This record gives sequence, C-alpha cells and structure tokens, in this order.
Amino acid sequence: MLKHFFSILLTFTVWNAQCQDYSNYYNRCNTADSLEYIGLSQQALDTFKVAFESVDYVHSNKYYDAYHLAIKIGAFQDAFWFGKMIIINSGNKNLARTKSTSSKHSKYFKWLKDSADFYFKKYNSRVNHDYIKVIDSLHYIDQNIIRKNRSVKGKYKIEKNSLPENLFELDKVNWQHLHRLIDSLGFPSEKNVGLDAYNNAWIIIHHNLRLKENEVYHKEIFQSIKDGEYLPEHFCFWYEQFQTWTNGRGFFFTWNGDTSKENLKIINLNRRLFYLKSSDSFELKNNGRKWQSKW
Repeated sequence: MLKHFFSILLTFTVWNAQCQDYSNYYNRCNTADSLEYIGLSQQALDTFKVAFESVDYVHSNKYYDAYHLAIKIGAFQDAFWFGKMIIINSGNKNLARTKSTSSKHSKYFKWLKDSADFYFKKYNSRVNHDYIKVIDSLHYIDQNIIRKNRSVKGKYKIEKNSLPENLFELDKVNWQHLHRLIDSLGFPSEKNVGLDAYNNAWIIIHHNLRLKENEVYHKEIFQSIKDGEYLPEHFCFWYEQFQTWTNGRGFFFTWNGDTSKENLKIINLNRRLFYLKSSDSFELKNNGRKWQSKW
C-alpha cells in the first residue's frame, strides 16, 4: 500500500513539474491570504497584484478577496479596478457591493456603481451563452430531477415516463454530455461561461469524477487546474472522496481522524502539489474530521 501511495505522489510530482502556468498565481494568492491574516495588509495587496499580473485571466473570487482588502486599507483606486473586473469576469454586479461607509463616499465607488451596467455588458459579450444554456439544463437534471432539490428551477419539459427507475443513472448521461461539450467547446471555466455556469458545471463534475469508473478523466482535470480553468479548492473535495472510496485513505484532509505528524506531512505535501493552502491555514476540530478555515 505504501509503495502504491508513493507512486501516486511521484505521478503528481512529475505533472506539477511540467505544468507551471498557474502555479505562481495560486501560490501567491495563498500567500496574500496568509499575509492579511497576520495583519500585513499592504504586503498582501501587493502580493495579489503580482499574482494577477502573472496570468491572462484572474478568477472573480480572487478579485473579490483583493477588492475587500483594498477597501479595508483605503486603497480605493485599486478597489475600483478589482470591482470592475469582478463584474466583467463573474457577471454578478452584487459581488462588487460593499458595506464600507468610507468607500461609498469615494469617487471610485460612485464610478463603479455608475458603470456597473456597462461592465456587465462586457461580461455578456465575452461568454458563450449557448454553452451556458446547456449547462443550466444539465444542472437542472442533476439537482431537480436526480436529487429532488426543488429550489433549482428551470423551464424544462421532462417526460417522466422516459426517466430510468434509478434516477442516479442520469448522472452518467449528464457527465457524458458535458464531456462531449468540453471536447468541442473547451472546459466550462469561469472565463468561458461565467461564474454561475462554472459553479453549476463543477457540481456535475463533482458527482461523477469521484467515482472509480471515471478515473480515466482525471488527467484532463489536472490539466484544467494547471491551465487555470478549474480551481484547486473545487477539485479537492471530490478527489478526496475518490481517494477515500478507492484507496481507503485521505489525500488532502484528515477526515479519517488521523492527525499524526507523519500523516499531516503527507497531507500537506499533497496539498502543495495541487496549490492548496496547508493544514496550518485551518483549525482542525473533532480529531481532524472537521476543517475550519482561518485564512
């Protein structure tokens, strides 16, 4: 078992060495969060800026973190830029809202508020709306039909007589359809389809790629992480389930209750390989079965 474990680590080490496109970006964003946590806010903001300059596309959640950090230290011009890019990249104007009284009185916040509709149009002009519509329908099947989550709405006519007796069989159909779209249209990244559709797509990915039968697709996902299309923090949960169900041990977390120094050393090595924050950034509760983020 130990030999098999280290062969997995070797595979990921080789992959990590060959695929460096977004590695500095991920790591610098993590560093920025840690700097803010210890009170070095200006250094944190500067680190975010360096990270953002290193890639051609910045995820809206990273802009969101930098936006609120800039507001906190009174860097309103920077906050304006980050807020603008949040709207253009995510398509969600609400993410650029703030409760900060001081920022609301600045000219930059007024400019952002007045220009929000313009930036939203820029978002609309850059995303693939046909792709978004299909993802929405697949997400509706995943949530409303399969898992009976009635809070997910959609104007879709479903012939109930055509549904399988075991609705979870539709998971496989959903994934096969999404994978064909990935082959033809690219990964459903935030850059490609916006924030909401990206979130809907990764739910479908989560429900399918944690299964042993779909392990063949994992290398494609590793590549998507490398390319900045799929965030490590969204990948890690289903991959943890895959490792637990397939190999009987944790890979990124200590959900099995093993918080020994030796295991945490291995866990943190795995986390570094996939640009995740170390276990030190979490408070481990209930013998490591619950991880609560500190930064």
